[in-house]
Parts: sequence; C-alpha cells; structure tokens
Amino acid sequence: MVIAGPGSGKTYSIVLRALNLLLLGKAEPSQMVLCTFTEKAAFEMRDRIGAAARKVAFENDLSELHVTTLHGLCNRFIAKHRHHSPLGNNYETLDELTQLLFIFEHFDQIVGAPENDLFLHRWKTKWTAIEGARNYFDKITEELVEIDQLAGSADPFLRSIAGAYRAYESALYQNNRVDFAHLQRIAYDLLADRTICVDLTKDIRYVLVDEYQDTNTVQEQLLLKLTEHSGNLCVVGDEDQSLYRFRGATVRNILEFPTRFSRCPVIKLTLNYRSHRDIVERYDRWMASIDWSNPNGTAFRYDKTIQPAPDGVHPGYPAVMSIWGRDHRDEAQRFADLAAFLKKEGVVEDYSQIALLLHSVRENHSRSYLSALEARGIPAFCPRARAYFDNPEIGLILACFALIFGWHGDGGRGQLAGAAADLARYVDRNLVELAAKFAPPLPLAHQLRRWVDEIAALESGQSLDLRPADYFYRILAIDPFPGFLKNENRARNLAIFSQLLNTFQNYYHYNIVTFGNREYLRFHLFNSFFRLLYDGGINEYEDPDRPFPKGHVQVMTIHQAKGLEFPVVVVGSLSKQLSTSKRIDRDLSPFYRRPVFEPENRITLFDRMRLHYVAFSRPQRLLVLTAHEPPKDHFASIWQGLPQWPYVETELLAAQRFTLRERMPVKKCYSFTGDLKIYETCPRQYQFFREYDFTPSRSAVIFFGLLVHQTIEDIHRTAMDGQLDNLNQPQIRFFFERNFRFLCLSDVRPIGDAAKEGAFTQVMNYFRQNQAEMRRVIQTEVDVSLEKDGYILVGKVDLLMGQDNKLELLDFKTSERSTDPTLLSTYEDQLCTYAHVLERRHGKNPERLLLYWTAEPDKSAALMEIPYRPDRVEAAGRRFDQVVTRIQARDFTVNRTPESKVCKECDLKALCGAEGKI
Repeated sequence: MVIAGPGSGKTYSIVLRALNLLLLGKAEPSQMVLCTFTEKAAFEMRDRIGAAARKVAFENDLSELHVTTLHGLCNRFIAKHRHHSPLGNNYETLDELTQLLFIFEHFDQIVGAPENDLFLHRWKTKWTAIEGARNYFDKITEELVEIDQLAGSADPFLRSIAGAYRAYESALYQNNRVDFAHLQRIAYDLLADRTICVDLTKDIRYVLVDEYQDTNTVQEQLLLKLTEHSGNLCVVGDEDQSLYRFRGATVRNILEFPTRFSRCPVIKLTLNYRSHRDIVERYDRWMASIDWSNPNGTAFRYDKTIQPAPDGVHPGYPAVMSIWGRDHRDEAQRFADLAAFLKKEGVVEDYSQIALLLHSVRENHSRSYLSALEARGIPAFCPRARAYFDNPEIGLILACFALIFGWHGDGGRGQLAGAAADLARYVDRNLVELAAKFAPPLPLAHQLRRWVDEIAALESGQSLDLRPADYFYRILAIDPFPGFLKNENRARNLAIFSQLLNTFQNYYHYNIVTFGNREYLRFHLFNSFFRLLYDGGINEYEDPDRPFPKGHVQVMTIHQAKGLEFPVVVVGSLSKQLSTSKRIDRDLSPFYRRPVFEPENRITLFDRMRLHYVAFSRPQRLLVLTAHEPPKDHFASIWQGLPQWPYVETELLAAQRFTLRERMPVKKCYSFTGDLKIYETCPRQYQFFREYDFTPSRSAVIFFGLLVHQTIEDIHRTAMDGQLDNLNQPQIRFFFERNFRFLCLSDVRPIGDAAKEGAFTQVMNYFRQNQAEMRRVIQTEVDVSLEKDGYILVGKVDLLMGQDNKLELLDFKTSERSTDPTLLSTYEDQLCTYAHVLERRHGKNPERLLLYWTAEPDKSAALMEIPYRPDRVEAAGRRFDQVVTRIQARDFTVNRTPESKVCKECDLKALCGAEGKI
C-alpha cells in the first residue's frame, strides 16, 4: 500500500511502478490492470505510461495494457461471461437520472401504493419515495447485504425496502438494465464462481489501484477476489482525501488494508512537490489539530507529516492569507479585487490560474462571487452551477415545446405546486419572450401554429409519424436556432437537450404522437420529466479537452477540484453548516458484513476536515481563505492569525510570477465505423452527432443485423466454454428469443414475424455449416487498438480463430454478398489494419482475413477471403490519418453532397435544406 499525500507525485509513482514491472519482465502488458477513479484519469494514465515508455525506449506493444475504471473492469468481465449473468447483449447501464426514471417507470411494481399516506412506510410523495428508495437500493447492493435477512427484520420499513429491492432487481434484469452498483455486484458474483474466476484471472498478474480511499465494500471485495491467486495487489491513496461517503465509499478500506494480509508493506509519500512551504505547513498542522485516535482499533488517520520538497524554491511573500467581508457582497467584492490585482500586476498570466472552491456552486452559493467578478469585467467559468436552464436557447426551445404540446394556461397543466409550479413560472417567462420576439409573421410562429393545429386535429385512432425529438430537429431549422448553432457552447447545450428528449422517449415509451397519448405525453413531458430536471438542475457542457478555458476564473466545487492544482486557490464555505447523512447506515448497518467502523458522532467532523483538506492542498503558490461570517470552530488553527487582504505585503506579492503547468493532452480514440465512415459519409453529420454529441431522433441501428450478430456471438461463447457438443437448435432458439426480447426493449425499430424467422434461418445456416470450425475459436468480439502519433485507432473484430500456430480474422455481414467495389475496399482497409494490429500483438501473420455474408444460404458463397497485404495497411493508415487530421482541425465542411438516401434519413435534413446545403 502506498499512502500518497497531496502533491507527492502519486500518479507518476503508479506510472513508474507499472513501467518498472514491464522493464523487469515480471509481466506482459496484457497481464497488468491499472484502475483509476474516472475515465478521464484512465486516459491520462494510459498516455503517461506511453510517454514514459518511449522515454526509456521500451518498445513492446502497450495496447493490451488494461488501464480502466473499476466500472470499466466490471464491464469487461461481464462482456466475457455475459451468458453466465442475468444480462443480455447491449444491456444499458443507468446513470443517476435514468435510474430515477426507471423506478418511476416501474413505480407500481417496485414501490406500490401508499399505506397511511406514506410510501414504504416513510415517504409522503412519489418523487421523494423514488429518490429515497434509490439510495437504499444502492447501499444494499454495495454492502453485499443479504436481502433475505433484511426481509426478516422486525422493522416494517426495512421489510418494505427489502421487498421493493427484490422487485427493483427483478425489473432491472427483465428490462436488460443495470445500475452502477449492480454492475459491480454482477462482476463480483462472476468472480465468486471458481471456474469463471480462474478464466478471468488466469492472465492477470499485477493489479494497481488509484484513489483506493474512495472505494466501497463491493469494490474492495472484487479487488481481493481478483488478486486472490496472484497476491499482487498495490493500492494507492490518501485517507485524508476520502470524500465520497455520500456515494457509498468507506475510508476503512484504505485504513484496514494492511490488516487483510500476513505481509503488506506500507510506503508513505509525504514530500509535497506542488505547494509553497507555508501552504504545506499550514494545512498539515490543521489536519493534525483534531483527535483521529480510535480506542477500539485502527486509528482513523495514518501518522504522517506532509513536508515541502527540500529542493523547492519558496520565496518570502504572504502565501496564505484571508478575506474577511462585512457581508456576502463585500466579501465577494474583495475576492474580485484580489483577482484583478493579481492579473494587473502580472502575478498570474491568465485568469484561469485562479480557482474559487466552494462546497456547492449552486446559484445561492456562487451568485455573489460571480456578480462581483462580472462587475469588474472578469469572466468566470462555472459549468456545474446547474444553471443549464438559464441559457436563452434552452428557455426558448422549452417554450416551443410548451406551445406544441399545449402546456400553458390553466387547462393544459393541471394542478401545480412546488417544483411543477416553479417550472410553470419559468416556462411562462420564456413564452412571453417567445411572443415578444418571434410573433407572426415570422416563420417560427407560423410553424408552431401549424404543429399545434396538427396535434389538435387528431381524431380517435389517428397518429402522426412524429416523436418529440422530430419536432426538436425541425425547430433547429427555423430562426433563431440556426444562429444558436453557430455558437459552439449554445450548440452543445442544444445537444444536451436532444439527449434529454431521447431519455424521455425511451423511459416514457412515446414513439409517436397519437390521439390517445397526446394528453399523457404533455403531462409526462412537463409535470414529470422536465419538472424533475428543472428542480434538480442540470450542469452545462464541459469540454474534456479544455476543462479550464483561458481568460476565465474557475469557480468549482471542492469535489470537482480533487486531483487538480492551480497557482491561486481561494476557498470559501468556511461558515457553512455541512452535515453528513447517516440514516441509511443507521438502518442498514446491522445487516452489513462487518461492524460499524467510524463512530456516528465523529463522522461529520471527519468529513468536514477531509473535504477542506483537499481544498487547502490544491494551490501551488497562493492559498486564500474567504468568509463574511465566523468560520466553524474546527478552522480556528488555520484561520486565526492570517494576514488579511488587502492589508498584506502587496509589494512582495506583486513581485511574484506564477506559472501554470501545462497538462498533457489526452489522446482521443477513433474507429473505422464510428468515425471514419461517418465523417466520409457526411462531415456535418459527424460534427453534430459525434463532435457535439447530438442524439438522433431514431436509432440508426438495424434490428435484423443485431439479432443475427448477437445470437452468433452467443454460439461462439458457448463453444469457447467447451459446450459445443451440447449446443442444439432449442438452445440456439433460446439465445435468439432472449436477444429478440431485449432488442424490443431498446430504441431499435423492431422487425415483423417473417423477417424474424429469416434472421433465425441465417443463424441456423451458419451454425450447421460451420460447427466443426468453431472448435478453433480463440476469441469473439476482439478489441484492437493501435497508438498513433496524435490519436489511438480502435476497433473490434467479430471472431479470431487459430490452429497450428495460425491466426484467422472473421467479420460478419448480415446481408447478401456485396459486389460494390467501394464498400469492399473499405472492408479490406479495415480488416488489413486490424490484422496488422493483431500481428503485432501475437507476433505472427494472420493466415486469412474473412468476411462471412450470413444471408447467403450456402457457405461457399457466404465466405469471402481477403488477402492480407501489408501495403494495404500502409495505405489505409494514410487515409485514416488524413481523416483524423481534418476532424482534429474541426474541418466539417461538406464539399460533396451525400447520397440522397443519406440526407433523406438524416435528422438534419430540414436544417441543411433551410441553409441551402441540400
């Protein structure tokens, strides 16, 4: 275990440790797993290992090094043994929003009717019951609670929660959905099976885990099972920076880790290479100022002293100071004055070197600071203020939807109270704006009236072949929306709106507008869906490639700042009454697998200290504590005696020059099908649906092809399990019907009975004619990747076969054999490139590259061999490089109009038509 204090080079240490294992020949890249807390951290670590490997001339292929999140690792395990799990192909993982919507969708099944005006004996309203139950469901799963024991509780609430949990879990699997907690639980259950565990772990020799202090119980158990055989587990973290109790994390995992093994060396990294000496000494003394002892066992903090790097340069100036305001406006004004001073005097080169950290950046917490900065002409960047609905383009599009579906006036809204009434006032303000600026004869008013009349004119049994998202894309073609789309930030906000509409359509099952559903659609869209979103707030878009835009002071939460550093950090929220929710643990802890660790009466103070410890350790050169009310008592040792801005030695401060360390840009991944093919078809489609991440109104995925493909994959996985001799038509029919049922639950347009039987015929034809070949299957759904200078090429091969030291690649096409030379050329480029990647990975030339056209009844016609030509690999690489260069240059100019079929099926056809592009 490595205890890594702030600024101690934690990530760099993991990178060097991993590279050292490779250099010493202790493992191949494919035998190592590195787990991080976020996908972004995983990408950064992957690139840093690659850069370090190049520096020491390590030339082995690193594409098979597994750098991932714990959730990504679980997905990998489930993908390999999905047929041994309750999930089907293309299962959907619920996020926070869709998990709530899923419970809403199955509310009667999961929660049921209220008793004595209370849902589940506790909650008064439907939405509080949904949110409350969700939190209990997550905790039950993460703590591996035995549900039968919970159901036997004497407490009627706990018995109700146990019943609701069973119904929730059943509904998840019936609908091929999984939440993050169950994703981990399913992976844990796979590892609990001895045979599956051997298969999953036989090629894993070393596991390194970052941010171990933020793991929960099921994650800890999963990692222990993963390394049970090898014993090679290295965890890195800092108990002082454990912030995610509210997400189920427990600091006990890192505090008790050494006691789990007979021998576990503990290494402490305590030199801080980030911050000025005065900053380090201040926050270190402060963190040690409270009692962390545990009379009943392991202490709640490791004994350590963080020290500044001995070879660091620490000039004499006020590196730690305070701001004290008469009220919140005066405090904010002084903060803005400080920011202006630092920029004017050249102490900072850019406002992006200054960060304000608060426990929350919701409007009521951040508004005074943002207003003060605005008054001084200083731009601020605060995307997580949940101010999405404050953007004019969103207010206007929502007003358009309110008009189209009749959510205005007394008759169209029903009885309103609370959050729904707040939403109504917001919509009304935007309706007034809409009427004032876009009244007849302007095109928007005319088109809105036409749509309103079309819906109103529907008679019993009639429908419109339109869904809510179709109206959205038609609105985008009418002024002022084309103008909004020319502004990238506004375009990305509208892209988020398209994603929300897609979520609504999926979870409320509104595929078209009909006479029978128009009233329900209006109610569910506004009184339920948008009410929930408006009440909770939505964050604005953040560019992962440019997280800290130049010229803006960064305003963020302390949680958001974890792992970051800035030359100047101003920390607020010192007088806020921050509390830690303990009720769920109080209710469920008797059913946990281990006894309670931290005393309940000390948890809130521990969490407050850890939260601000993270904040105080972010600055490189200047730490400022700001308040207008007396800070809480536990801040006394760091607050008292600080020099106060502006009454500090400003001359010394003005003489300093703070620089911002440039972060290494993360390499992006690009694929043949997901990038090259879309871009070459239409660069504008790529810009909207890949770059901006608009969600299409309807899925472009073909049901038939997926059904055939997924069932053939099930056959291959059965063959790899050694069960090929037990495979017969009834078993294949079971796979087929299961895949069909799950596809029907997705947003893919279903097929009729005749097409369904045609798909099954293709599957059986393939099975009967290729059964003997299946014993040579090595892998199915093989991920391939190749690191290039400025990006990473990724892809997936359907099947990898081998025998007698030979390799064969096979890709399935669920159509008749094509004679289109352009299409075949693209397939050849793709297969040759993937073959080149696998040649580097396995150290041998692929013997054959094959396409299998499953619609051909005879194998001789179905099987097409493509020669492996190294020169083709080079040519395909040049072609791909050229496309990626244009994408990275953000060149989305349409120089050649796509085929009419492409435009006819595209959601952007109205916009492109209005602009004269087609």
